[in-house]
Parts: sequence; structure tokens; C-alpha cells
Amino acid sequence: MINLKFKKSYVSISGDYYQIKFDDEPDEPIDVDQVMDSLGPYFLIQFNFEFPGSDYYIESDDEALIGHYVVNSVILGHRTFTIKYGIDDRFIVKIEFGATDEEQNDLINVSKEMFLNVQVKG
Repeated sequence: MINLKFKKSYVSISGDYYQIKFDDEPDEPIDVDQVMDSLGPYFLIQFNFEFPGSDYYIESDDEALIGHYVVNSVILGHRTFTIKYGIDDRFIVKIEFGATDEEQNDLINVSKEMFLNVQVKG
């Protein structure tokens, strides 16, 4: 299991395009160009419902975690987000993050829409 810690979590919905991002940036850079230019650590999950059956795109400052994958499950706890993805849960990433109650609820709601297997604990 890979453990990551971030100060912020963000969710974005633009039509059929959903995105969840964790980072340490003080502002809310949610557009893709800003993410690509980011120098700090981050973890990003994107999905486009316009193409059902397609994989999720996962990006991180850790190049070993980047790619198009099937997401097997997501577990949301109190300010934690655990994602299992890849064949046979090749990657298990647990993210601790800072968030207001509203940001936590937004993350839970978007996760329930984005992923097939979501557990909410605590």
C-alpha cells in the first residue's frame, strides 16, 4: 500500500467529465493545464462518462502510478480516500487529506457517481 498525505482535495464536474484531485497547492487549480504544470505532489483521477466502459486516467507526481486503469474500489473514511486500481489491485493508494465538511461531502457524492464500488466509513 502506498500512503500519501495532502492538504487539499478538489472535485470538478464539467458535463460528462469528472475529476478528483489531491494536492498541497494553496489555491484551487483544477484545470488540466494547471495540474500538468504543477511542481508539487499531487494525485488526480479523471473519468469521462461520454465513453462508458473506458478506463479511468490516474496521474500523480509519482510516475509509477500514472496510466489508464480500471478502478476496482474506493473506500472513503474521515478525511481518507483509498483507491484500489489495476489488474488484481496492482495499486492500493491511501490518501489522507485536509478538507472542510462540505469538501468531504462533495468528495463522497462525486465518488459515488464516478465509481462502481464505493464504501463510506465513519
